[in-house]
Amino acid sequence: MPRATTPTRRQENWDEVKKFLKQEWPGLTEVDLEEIDGEYDRLIHKIKEIYRGPDEITQEASIKGKIKKWVDTISTNH
Repeated sequence: MPRATTPTRRQENWDEVKKFLKQEWPGLTEVDLEEIDGEYDRLIHKIKEIYRGPDEITQEASIKGKIKKWVDTISTNH
């Protein structure tokens, strides 16, 4: 039997997070964001695909840090 999953803060605030993502990574399209649908792994993959960098581990940590900071900001403002 599949377990129910609890949405993350990122998923709960996806509409607001999308606005931040479009500002931070303007190469992300609306179609990309709809396909990502709040899923972290999809988001990281798409950003890496669009913005290929020399050090993917550092890039992923940077992406994760920016998103977490933004989501924390949204959460404290609600």
